[in-house]
Amino acid sequence: MIENLTDSALLVAQDEQSAFRILYDRYWHPLYNNAMNRMGHDADAQDAVQEVFISCWRNKDSIRVDNSLSPYLFAALKYCVIKRVYRNGKKGIQFPLSIDKLELTSVSSEELLQYKELQSVIATEVEKFPERMREIYQLSRVYNLQCAEIARKLQITEQTVKNTLTSALKRLRTRLSHFACLLPFLF
Repeated sequence: MIENLTDSALLVAQDEQSAFRILYDRYWHPLYNNAMNRMGHDADAQDAVQEVFISCWRNKDSIRVDNSLSPYLFAALKYCVIKRVYRNGKKGIQFPLSIDKLELTSVSSEELLQYKELQSVIATEVEKFPERMREIYQLSRVYNLQCAEIARKLQITEQTVKNTLTSALKRLRTRLSHFACLLPFLF
């Protein structure tokens, strides 16, 4: 029976719809409770959990788990929450904690080290970009400028900015695939 399979077996099961439903039923409530504790708002918590499940299922071929998907899902949720809080902060919506404090909430020293290592690897990879791509990436991701603002500043079309960012992010995802559980929430 498919219900008795381990999480890793469900990720490769032939009946994908049933496998997804089983994983969803196993982890939805614990993930939702964790998201609610961090975010304090029902709709935001539900959206974060949904985003985690969608990302997990889209990336299931690259996820490596022994038996339980739990560590992956909770790490993904943590970074999803951080990303959502950060986005809300950029929009002027007040959030409960600073990004630094949120990153340290329920984070083991190993997770924090992995996150810092990823940031360092990203910086190294960005330095390898062609000059124009690096400039556009940094204006977007470091200085938080919108595509239209970048286009005006560099006197190029907005579509060129979007295409360049898409290419840059694709390069990063390819080169950083061993950080698979974090990537969907960092870019």
